[in-house]
Amino acid sequence: MGNLILIGLTTSSRYSINWNREGISARIETQAQQILDLSPNLPKMSTAPTNKFLSKTYIDGIYIPSGLLIFGCFIVKKEWIPFAVALAALLGGYKIWASQEAPILKPTVFQDFELKEKTIISHNVAIYRFSLPKPTSILGLPIGQHISISAVLPQPDGQSKEIVRSYTPVSGDHQPGYFDLLIKSYPTGNISKYMASLVVGQTIKVRGPKGAMVYTPNMVRHFGMIAGGTGITPMLQIIRAVIRGRATGDKTEIDLIFANVNPEDILLKEDLDGLAAEDKGFRVHYVLNNPPEKWDGGVGFVTPEMITKWLPKPADDVKLLLCGPPPMISAMKKASEGLGFKKAKPVSKLEDQLNLDVGESLQNARGKKEMLNGRSSVDSVSTT
Repeated sequence: MGNLILIGLTTSSRYSINWNREGISARIETQAQQILDLSPNLPKMSTAPTNKFLSKTYIDGIYIPSGLLIFGCFIVKKEWIPFAVALAALLGGYKIWASQEAPILKPTVFQDFELKEKTIISHNVAIYRFSLPKPTSILGLPIGQHISISAVLPQPDGQSKEIVRSYTPVSGDHQPGYFDLLIKSYPTGNISKYMASLVVGQTIKVRGPKGAMVYTPNMVRHFGMIAGGTGITPMLQIIRAVIRGRATGDKTEIDLIFANVNPEDILLKEDLDGLAAEDKGFRVHYVLNNPPEKWDGGVGFVTPEMITKWLPKPADDVKLLLCGPPPMISAMKKASEGLGFKKAKPVSKLEDQLNLDVGESLQNARGKKEMLNGRSSVDSVSTT
């Protein structure tokens, strides 16, 4: 009897089988070489980053060597085929594990990211797309958290000062290679005005993740959300995560009240309406100060009656999330307490968030995020 020896189990796909009869070894090597020689003539596989496991590199590195291993065992000794299959599966699993992208974000270090695209939404709102190092890179931002952006900006006294602001991307790790920020610029803003001045090719400094809340599937039975302006951003991040998680058993219900002044102020309305049409577990209720004719949504400020009508009642498995301008947050905290939610306790501070508007999530306004612990809890972000 002889020993089966595997030599050079690497992506080079070179194998040698040593057997008592020299003919076996020569036969296996010859057939293996014939198969490898055919590889340049095989149809080219897609190397798109979203399909990286079907790339030619992956086929050459795992599929062909594994196939040769099993084929060799079939010729030499069929009893070894189960072991060869197990080894091939182990190698495949290792290849997948090793190819996973590590998160790019670093919580204590600012990194530069280049502006790739700038899509104008209105006179003071734009979506900024920043490139990650590779097409397969992911930001690594947990759902419910945000990033910090830093810039050294001139001050009224003629000096320069580092300004740091917090933002929530409107993209996620399921979209590798980039991240998107939807930002509303303000005349008196710092980072928001700086962002508006950026042109494609320039960079920003980012670090993270930041924040106390991390969403996990089914962490609550029902989310109630109240957002004002760009405060929709952190809500949208969670909404999308919940809907993506339906396939794996996320049953979380979501009701969102989205308040704005005018119809044109409703950011990402098409996206929100599309998500509501797609998923029966998500419902959006619009409120406008200045509604158009034939408006069937809420009118004026968000009231306790609207909260009672559209959002879940206080319960152990209910969480109420608030994000918007300071006057709105103050009123909503008071209203929520009157409806049975306990008083909020700060859990994290968000820097300089003016009017939390969509995509900025916690951008352009100095705010704080608070949680109400009790029968139900409330996360609130106020902006100044």
